[in-house]
Order: sequence, then C-alpha cells, then structure tokens
Amino acid sequence: MLKTVVLSSLEKVKPEGNFGAEVKKYTALKNDPLSFQIAFKLENTDAKSDPVHIRIESELDVSLYYVGYVPVIHTDNVGFDNPPPVGIYPDMLHKRQINPKIVDEGYPWASSTFEVGEDKRINAYNDAWQSIWLIVNENGKNMPTGKHNVTVKFLTNCGKTVAAKCVVSVEIIGAKLPQQKLYCTNWFHCDCLADAYGVEVFSEEFFVLLKNYAACAAKNGQNMILLPAFTPPLDTPIGTERKTVQLVKIAAENDKYTFDFSLMKRFIDVCLSAGIKYFEHSHLFTQWGAVAAPKICAIVNGEYKKIFGWETKASGKKYKKFLEQYIPAVLKFLKGEKLDKRTLFHIADEPTESNRVTYTAAVNTVGSLLDGYMVGDALSDVVFYEQGIVKTPIAKTRDAIDFVGKCDNLWIYYTGEEIKGGMSNRLIPIPSERNRMIGVQMYYFDIKGFLHWAYNYYYGVLSHGKFDPKYEANAFAGGGTSYLVYTGADGEPIQSMRQKVFYEGINDMRALETLEKLTSREYCMKLITDTFGEMNFYKAPKTAEQLLQFRERVNKEIKKRV
Repeated sequence: MLKTVVLSSLEKVKPEGNFGAEVKKYTALKNDPLSFQIAFKLENTDAKSDPVHIRIESELDVSLYYVGYVPVIHTDNVGFDNPPPVGIYPDMLHKRQINPKIVDEGYPWASSTFEVGEDKRINAYNDAWQSIWLIVNENGKNMPTGKHNVTVKFLTNCGKTVAAKCVVSVEIIGAKLPQQKLYCTNWFHCDCLADAYGVEVFSEEFFVLLKNYAACAAKNGQNMILLPAFTPPLDTPIGTERKTVQLVKIAAENDKYTFDFSLMKRFIDVCLSAGIKYFEHSHLFTQWGAVAAPKICAIVNGEYKKIFGWETKASGKKYKKFLEQYIPAVLKFLKGEKLDKRTLFHIADEPTESNRVTYTAAVNTVGSLLDGYMVGDALSDVVFYEQGIVKTPIAKTRDAIDFVGKCDNLWIYYTGEEIKGGMSNRLIPIPSERNRMIGVQMYYFDIKGFLHWAYNYYYGVLSHGKFDPKYEANAFAGGGTSYLVYTGADGEPIQSMRQKVFYEGINDMRALETLEKLTSREYCMKLITDTFGEMNFYKAPKTAEQLLQFRERVNKEIKKRV
C-alpha cells in the first residue's frame, strides 16, 4: 500500500520521516497563494519501488511540484545553537504537469509507465519518505470565496489503481491581500547566470534567461532587482575582478564622458515585463570600506578598456569628476523612464566603524548629487544613521533593534550568519517556521524593505570557482545562503521551498495589513504579542503549528469583519 500524509508547507520531509502532525484544512484570502505538501511512502508491500502518477481534482487553480533533495555536508560553524545533522534535505521544487496522459512503454520485466511531456517519473519507495508540493493559486489571482476541496489521487498499476487518495479542504475568505508595500530584493548576479548556462553576458540568450529568472523572483515577492550599471564591486578580493557586466556604455575623452543607456533600458524593460517594479543601482564604491571605484570600462581612442578600478582612489579628483557627469546623466535617463524615484542607490556595502572614515569620504565624493533620492546601504552600526551618513539604513537583523524607533524608513537584511537565538533565516537546515517568521517581525517593527545578498550566486567564497548547488555543497556552511533558486536545464529556474516559505512570510505581513485596515494597528500588535510574547528579531515560533495557527487566527479575524 501507499502511505500518505498531508502536511503544511513548513514541514521538511526528509527520507527518514520524523515530520509533524497532518494538516488537511486551510484558509486563505482571495488572492493568497497557499502551499501544502503530501508525503508518501510504500508500506506493507513486497514492492521496493513503484511508479506513481498524481491526479488532481479541484475547481481551484493548483500547481504541482515534486520535492527534490540537495546535499548539506557542513553545518557546524555557522552559529547554530545546536547544529542540525548533515545529510540531504528537501528544497528543490521540480515543476510537474497537471494530469498528463499516462503511457505504458511495454517492458515485461519492470513497470514502465511514464507521463507524456515529463522527462522523469515519480517513484515511491519502501525505504524513504518523499513529498509533493501543491500550490493553490500560485500566481495570486482572485479565487472564488467559500469552501473548496482539492482531491489528490496517487495512481499505480499503469494508472489503473488508486493507491491513495487525499482530500484537502481550502476555505477562501472574501477579502484580499493588499498590494505589497515592502521593497524586497535578493541580489541578482548576472555573471553567475551567464556562467551557469555558458552564454555571453547581455546576449540574446542571456536576456531570455534574465526574463525567466526575474519573473520567478517577481512571482515570489521580490519586486526590486540589482541594476548592474557597472560591474557590481561585491565579493571581489582586492586587486581582482569579476566578469564585466556593465550596462552603461561610456565614451571617454580626457575628463569628458558621454553615456549611452540603451542597454540599460533593455535590461530594465525585460525586468519590468517580468513583473519587477523597482531597481537598485549597483554600488558606486567598493565593498567593505569604499576605498576604491568599481570596475568601469569605456571606449578610449577607439579601444574598450578599464578606466576605473582598484587603483582608483574613491575620493580622488578623477573619479569625482566622473560621478559629477554620470549621476546627473543616469538620473535624467531614469526620470525619463519614470524610475528615478523607484531606484535605490548604493554607496558601498557593509560599512563598519573601522572604515567609517573612507565610507564618509565616499559619501562626500557623491555630495549632493543624489539629494532627494533613495540612497542606502547594508550596515550594522546605528551611528551611521544617527550622524546622517546613511539616509536609508538597511540594518542587519541581529542589530536592527538599535534602529527601531529612530527612523521611519528602516530596511533589514541578513546573511548566513544571523541564526543564533532563533533569528529568522533561510538556510536549508533551518526550520521553515523561522524562515517565515520574518513577515510577522517586519510588520511589527514597520520595516520598509528587505535585502539579501544572493538570489543566484553560484560562485564560491569571494567569487572563486562556480558550483551547481543541485549536486554539491559550496563553501558557505549551512547551505542555501547564496541562492534561492537552482538552475534548470531548460533555462527556467528551479524554485525552492525556502523561496516559497519566505514569500508566505511576506503574505503574512500583507494579511496583517488587511486586518489592520479592518481594526487598528494596535489590535494587530496585541494579536502578535498575545501569540508570541514580547517581539524582537530573535523571536522564533515555538513550533510550526504556532505560526500556522497564528495565520489562521488572522484570517478568522478578517472573516468576521468582511
């Protein structure tokens, strides 16, 4: 027989099992994507494996994924209070067709049924749990209110036998999530994308990939994307270079520069068509200190060459003259595209007290050129904001409480290191409820934006060597900090469980905003503290069930008022 268990999206179904209680009833708002899983395994049978075919019956729109496993071979040095075990973890979401035709290819010595259009079949095993991931209303359209069923059948015996049947109840509440107000960006690495698929940067093939990957990001709550006006000076050892990914075409003659933004316009247009709404201009100075200019190339006397880089002093006269011509030009272009107020500008990433002098000098080099525009950087020290050095602070979560109440435009970010004491993060081994909890925290502390350093970073530490996370763990302990999506062979990204769960957190934030309009902010804040206690950025739910029940409570409170 085939054993099945319906589980929430917060469970991680490892081969050995050990997951939580079954959950067969859910609620959602009209435009709310809703994910759940069904774990399955052969039991009480002599068969060691058997092909299964999934059939879905529902008046609701349902997407189907098979959950794939990835290796995590090192977890002990990333700050876990109790390091999770190494091993394989569920994370990849392999897209499956809904109810494709089943064919029997006729081999007498083994079961040989396949689904038309699928290159791999799903096998159930007697010695490992697996799961499928279902999403009701993945694209966030409006669903009909009322109670609905999603019936999922597992077929065996060439599709002739119903080996298991699950009926999941979904109640759609007659209210909608508001438009997402949160700025959300995960840095998009163009060089990684090009290298992963073996294409030239900004080639026709590249722009096809860009649209696919940007659309996947937009579908999961990322509404801002890194705009590589110049090659982003990120994760680059001093004196070395990453592959050139510069959108701005420049002609230089002595200290005079002309700019061509046609390639930038194409990049922007592709991203807008994919659903992206905001952009963040690549950093104007090098990471961790702002001591130099980024790599910038231009045509000089008919030759395309590097004109600025590590040898260019950040606060020097030559680079200052360049910025005095470039910034007005790019602002004029962005204003013409109606994007100047929808673009975040960066000075340099992660300034600290040890390099406050050089960072401040870089800010002074830019001077008043970006006055009136959104300018901010990731940082930890509140002094940078208090002294007016950084206008839009993007605070590391472990230090963000120092900023709360001091500014009304606070953003937050984390890396793979912010995990102690229950902090939210989305490393692969971290319980999913801690990933999703970020939404409640962002609502409670009125956070305006979220930034993460990697959507698709497939290099090792400091950009040494590329890797494929589907098959090998990279140098970042814990797994998953440098990527939210995996590379698909067909040019489509493979989504991750972590990406979906993080988006659920954003939608928890939006649901609270819906409830706030029907009640008050104070009402919602009390609902949070009554459930979780005093809030901070170290607050993890006690269990996955606690967070699920909280969202159900929010939905119930909304339903009573609509």
